[in-house]
Amino acid sequence: MTTLVVSVRIALAALMQNRVRSILTLLGMVIGVGAVIAIVSLGEGLRKDFETQITALGADVFYMTPKSPKRPGQAPKSAAPFKMADMRAIEEHCPSVQRVVPSVETGVMAKYRNVTRQSHVVGGYDDYLQSANVEKVDRGRFFDRAEVQNSARVVVIGHDISQDLFEDWEDPVGKLVKLNGVNYTVVGTLTERKGVMAGPPDVSTGFIAPITTVQKRVLGSEDVFWVSLYLKPGADLTVAKDEVAQVMRQRRRVRNVSDDDFQFISPDDFLKAGNQVINVMVGVFGAIAFISLLVGGVGIMNIMLVSVTERTREIGIRMAMGANRAVVLNQFLVEAVVLTLIGGLIGIILGFGAAVGVSFLLERVLNTNWSPHIPPVWVAYAVGVSVLVGVIFGVYPAFKASQLDPVEAMRYE
Repeated sequence: MTTLVVSVRIALAALMQNRVRSILTLLGMVIGVGAVIAIVSLGEGLRKDFETQITALGADVFYMTPKSPKRPGQAPKSAAPFKMADMRAIEEHCPSVQRVVPSVETGVMAKYRNVTRQSHVVGGYDDYLQSANVEKVDRGRFFDRAEVQNSARVVVIGHDISQDLFEDWEDPVGKLVKLNGVNYTVVGTLTERKGVMAGPPDVSTGFIAPITTVQKRVLGSEDVFWVSLYLKPGADLTVAKDEVAQVMRQRRRVRNVSDDDFQFISPDDFLKAGNQVINVMVGVFGAIAFISLLVGGVGIMNIMLVSVTERTREIGIRMAMGANRAVVLNQFLVEAVVLTLIGGLIGIILGFGAAVGVSFLLERVLNTNWSPHIPPVWVAYAVGVSVLVGVIFGVYPAFKASQLDPVEAMRYE
């Protein structure tokens, strides 16, 4: 232990004698470790934001959407949308399902005075916001059950499209907007959507109207594009899916399971898909950042070889005074590790600082709540990698120093 402490002191003294060269050598490690930490921090922050958004949907809900069945040798066809009669059948024949919430979405041309925008309208019930659990009403109100039953021409306008159509000083509530040439009264506005992966549909760029209004006045049919299915307390998700699948196969005349023209999606499916995307992103950018670690390691090997050459006489004197080859090898190996470890620690700090700065910019540009996060295990990884790089790229210079002949080394000028 005493020998190690002495070696560390000698290593620090040697590094301080050539401050500029040591700092320039550290840059490779600082940049490499900093880039990895920044990427991981941003990726983990994105993951946490995504998990928060998905968790907000609740554990007692799953979704059903039309899906085109795959048949060998045939071109894929678009699956037929559901009907309101399907929703009533699920309510009647699926004891594990407590509530069925159908929804629709379609593109519309929105116009207010002389401003026209391509947009979309989502159709839902009066409890749509409680089901979606994403946006909230900012001004005005949401439409009520009577307006759903009467197919009223009322809409709640999203934050982004509201800014496009109306001036900053205007209150959209109570104004008439045209959707596909038909007047609708704006009864409320939504708060600004936060979250990088808050999930579709993005109603901040469109409108929400009663589902009956969208079906009768926009689509001209009782089509349903996706369904939110809420479990009864204590009900099993797998059992509920089987119950709904049996009803839908009977109503849509599907004989084989492989021919199902509908699919189920649960919050866990969203999490798996989102995590896969994040893992790929972090992996690709992390691999690129790792290259700079290798470059930094090569730089450290180079500077250690220079150090061996410059200190040849010192090595000869130490060996002449009794230091064996193992002591000399250990000394230069410790110097390489100290150099990389310092660079790694600085990289961790600067990398997290860079992640905080990038997330701050993204919050302004993308309107997110993206906060960087470093798992403690990654800090340990960064420190371990720094030490490993020092060992790998310091072995050859240290071995070269230990193999010097003491007599020849003392004669070196």
